[in-house]
Amino acid sequence: MERNIYSFLLIHLLFSVIPALQYAEASSVIISKVVHVRFLKTWLSARYYCRRYYTDLVTMRNTREAVKLAPYNGWIGLYRQASDGVWKWSRGDENASNVIWDYDEPDSGEDCVLKYMSYETLESDNCSHLHYALCTDDRLILVQEMKTWEEAFQHCKKLQYNLASFSDADNAVLDRETIGQSATTDEVWVGMRFLAGEWLWMGGQTVSSSYLPHCPAHQQHCAALVHNDTQWKIMDCAEKRNFLCYQNSKYWG
Repeated sequence: MERNIYSFLLIHLLFSVIPALQYAEASSVIISKVVHVRFLKTWLSARYYCRRYYTDLVTMRNTREAVKLAPYNGWIGLYRQASDGVWKWSRGDENASNVIWDYDEPDSGEDCVLKYMSYETLESDNCSHLHYALCTDDRLILVQEMKTWEEAFQHCKKLQYNLASFSDADNAVLDRETIGQSATTDEVWVGMRFLAGEWLWMGGQTVSSSYLPHCPAHQQHCAALVHNDTQWKIMDCAEKRNFLCYQNSKYWG
């Protein structure tokens, strides 16, 4: 119900190379994105929401991640049980270390943590107070194999994923530099193709990029992401490249 009433702001995409899950292969890396959920929730409600629709509340372990999140505010995954006073991250209940606290923080009796806009430091608060939330989502993987567009499409299906489709908001904030550092090819296939006289995302999102050709050259009917360019690159579908898959079981974009 809430997802039909409220809107989300997709903000900064944080990308990190972490060990592939069981469903991904050794030649795959998981790309993490952070989503700013712009409606008010208690900390427990925010964690439930993030786990239901994404992965969990965000983990912020170092200054680099803090800087990327500086413009945004909301609950993060840091909390403590009143019984033992140990600060932990929600994801995996990992003990927290080197927390970047604001001055005179944390306060006694405040067991949940948020970050305020324009600040890289963290503040404790009462878990029952209402704030926005920062969720992390691990639905996107980069597959470091050489496939044609059609082979990439089928490969993602085998993993119970789809060849990745992106909304305009996703495209505007994609960290292409990090994807470029992980990929073994300059371009990576995405789920856009020219079919029946128009450009279509396989995931159903609207293609609104005005620079795409209305009548592409023969076989130049597939789109790829280029890490050093904000525009989609049109290529021969038979060429072989790395590719991005996303998991359909949770909301993306």
